[in-house]
Parts: sequence; C-alpha cells; structure tokens
Amino acid sequence: MKKIECVIQNKMLGALEAELRLHGVGGMTVSEVKGFGNEQTRPEAYLFLPKTKIEIYCKDSEVDGLVGIITKVCQTGQLGDGKLVVIDLEQVMRLRTGQTGADAV
Repeated sequence: MKKIECVIQNKMLGALEAELRLHGVGGMTVSEVKGFGNEQTRPEAYLFLPKTKIEIYCKDSEVDGLVGIITKVCQTGQLGDGKLVVIDLEQVMRLRTGQTGADAV
C-alpha cells in the first residue's frame, strides 16, 4: 500500500479531480496549504504562495497509473508546478468497518 501526496497549483485541482474520477479513484483528501520552493526572486511578502495538497491511499499496483495521471495533468514545466511523493504505508485501517490492509484502501 502506498500514499501518494502531491502539492499542486490551485488552478489544477478541478482538472485533476475529473481525470482521477474517470480512472476510478474512489477518494482523496484535499487541503489548502501555503509554501515556497526554489524560486528565490519573489519579494518576501509573496514568499508563501497558496497551493493545494492532495493525498491518495492506493494499492501498490495503482501507483504508476496515478503518478502518470497527476504528472499529465499538473506538469507545466514552469516554476511552481509542485511536488509529488510516494510513501510506503505500514498499516491502513478503515475506522468505520475495521477493515485493514489493502481492503481498507
């Protein structure tokens, strides 16, 4: 099991959500965040830019497809595109049902 976590430009959320739904993603967590990256020429007042953070829990076999979708939709090649990480999950439990492991994803 994996957790895909990405920070993207706010304007990409609608298109990404639509594409993920088309490919059967049943759920994700979306948060509004602020941050800064490698761009050093911004005035200090604009250092923390608004971004969107998305978290998706998935089976190992789904990772490559999901990473491909996120990359296709969100990569513009410009500064501020964001970051994407894939994290190993040791354990997952669906609190409502008590299901664990891949069944909880």
